[in-house]
Amino acid sequence: MTSAGGSKKPKITVTKNGPYIVNDVEDLKNSQGEALPTQPEMALCRCGASENKPFCDGGHRFCGFDDPKS
Repeated sequence: MTSAGGSKKPKITVTKNGPYIVNDVEDLKNSQGEALPTQPEMALCRCGASENKPFCDGGHRFCGFDDPKS
């Protein structure tokens, strides 16, 4: 991941029993090295239930995802 315009440092926030919220990322790639579309703020799946991986589609609310560390 690289920052948008190089001016802001990317930030990752873990939400309670939900996705990673990432801010200010300009360059995002999947596991095959392919570029993915970016926005100033994105929610990335960490439960594994999203039908739109790596992006969160709210599946954590229905699959029973629970992370006691968040």
